[in-house]
Amino acid sequence: MKNLRELIERYGEKLLLQVAQTYRPLVQVPEEHSFPGRQPLGAQALAISGLVRALKEGERALFLVGEMGVGKTYMAIVTALNAFPQGRYLVLCPPHLVEKWAREAREEGAEAVILDRSKAVEGLKGKKGPLFVVLSRERAKLGPGWERALAWRTVPAKGKGERVPACPSCGALLTEEEAERAEKRRLSCPRCKSPLWQEVPPRREAVYHALKRLLPKGFFDLLILDEAHEYKGGNTAQGLTAAGLMDWVGQTLLLTGTLFGGYARDIYPTLARSVPEVRERWPKEGDFAAQFGLLERVERQKVVQDGYYTRRRETRGTTRERPGLSPLLLPLLLPRAAFVRLGEVAEALPPYREEVRIIPMDEVHSQVYRRFQENLRKVVARALAEGSRALLGHLLMAGLQTPDSPWLEEEILTPFGTVRMPALEETHRHEKEKVLLELVRDEVGRGRRVLVYVQGTDRRDQIARLVDLLRQEGIQADGLRAEKVDPAKREAWIRERVGKGLQALVLHPRLVQTGLDLVDFPTLVFYQPEYSVYTLRQASRRSWRIGQPHPVRVVFLAYRGTLQESALTLVARKARASLALEGELPEGGLIAAAEEDPTLALARALVQGVERPEGLEGSGPVLFAPRGVPVKEIPRWPKAARGG
Repeated sequence: MKNLRELIERYGEKLLLQVAQTYRPLVQVPEEHSFPGRQPLGAQALAISGLVRALKEGERALFLVGEMGVGKTYMAIVTALNAFPQGRYLVLCPPHLVEKWAREAREEGAEAVILDRSKAVEGLKGKKGPLFVVLSRERAKLGPGWERALAWRTVPAKGKGERVPACPSCGALLTEEEAERAEKRRLSCPRCKSPLWQEVPPRREAVYHALKRLLPKGFFDLLILDEAHEYKGGNTAQGLTAAGLMDWVGQTLLLTGTLFGGYARDIYPTLARSVPEVRERWPKEGDFAAQFGLLERVERQKVVQDGYYTRRRETRGTTRERPGLSPLLLPLLLPRAAFVRLGEVAEALPPYREEVRIIPMDEVHSQVYRRFQENLRKVVARALAEGSRALLGHLLMAGLQTPDSPWLEEEILTPFGTVRMPALEETHRHEKEKVLLELVRDEVGRGRRVLVYVQGTDRRDQIARLVDLLRQEGIQADGLRAEKVDPAKREAWIRERVGKGLQALVLHPRLVQTGLDLVDFPTLVFYQPEYSVYTLRQASRRSWRIGQPHPVRVVFLAYRGTLQESALTLVARKARASLALEGELPEGGLIAAAEEDPTLALARALVQGVERPEGLEGSGPVLFAPRGVPVKEIPRWPKAARGG
């Protein structure tokens, strides 16, 4: 057999029976529960029954892993109401979803309070259930500001006094390095342990601290962490706040559409905080990655001259992680997780299709860019040879975005050489722009609105450029920027413009990657590569969800022979590993081979030559196929589905 897919196809039934005997489901048919609002659809009822039973049996942490659009908010609310009738539930969610959580909780007959400041915590004391307290993760962690606080002493130096930093409490002298570090981190004096920082206005208390100070432990029956994958940062304020609330509340329901981002280290912080067994057996992230990840050991030998006649071989090795996850993790996850796919909830979903378009450059564009890319390759090769990674991110971002902004002159100064690309005329429309304009014209002509995802929003501003080009073609286009529209108002902002006739919207995918239902845009175009699996999988499904009447089309654009092509290859591999953990087995199997670090992977692709996997042309392979959609080849866009 060539791969895991063939194994499943041949022995799937026998394997399923064996798994069912070894890992018996907690519930096999939906149980009787109260649904004061709308009734559950399909697999929603079964997932709710399993979660309710597990919570009543005292399970500390449960995962609801649902494909985008399955109704995770609804399922979590109904689960809480049935597991703890008349209970109180704390919801920690992204800021733009606060109103949605409160609205849906009220639709199910519960009271909902939005906790927007620490002073409001006092008002919760007398409230009875069922009560949902909805808290933005930004508000939860937002405490007072702070600044470095040092004393300065004058000490003799070369016949004259010199001012040096010192501890304001005990007067101990500090090194320049310690003083510099105190600018960025809240440090303590190494001698007396007094703080080397002080609070500055506004003097506010983080809501998280107010909750723990004013309310008794056990006040809330359940903590609901929405978009749980976004709390995976080991030492971030956001991650530490979530961890503290999990310990304080006791039982937690974690909701996510992308539990696994491709690497074992992505899932470790979440599991370590929620599953004591993981934290006890693998106290370090490296131990967990060695057990459940895919590690690659690279050894290099060097001949060292010891003497005039003697030599010896010196071996140095590095270990790096590659995308993939061992099936051995499933016994830890299965007893605590409910997986729900969109096709198991909605039976009559429209077709979903993804296609990759690899575009050749025009001659003028190609000449200036190829010289730039060759010089970039030499600089990156020198940096890798000398073990320097400080500038790799900056260099590779230029390699990814410069093909799409030839109207800008590029010049990058590095210790390893200068990379420069002259600007073309601003009126020059390069091939990808032509392809995009033709695609949008075609879709708008069929009555279909288009979302265009870009990465360049600052100096290489694609939003302004593409909106202007689309408007020149007579298309009603607009751009959405993070600094212009507050997260909580983005859905209303988009709805208002759709009502005024908006046909195309240009934006960064992270602005709409969670919580928004964008069924008004059945066509989505990734104009520039996005190689975060979390962002890409979330953003690509904004339109394919319950209530979508039209076929959904997702198009990925990249220039042939550039880093953009390699970036698509990398994210495809990571996504296959991510999907496998959720029960999908696209080609490549449960552990898919790929490079270990996006920055290093793209650097090596640049130095060694762009990798072009078979099939990455035209209407190429589906990268993130939903259940029931063939992975090998998606049929041509059906004529009957082009209308609307």
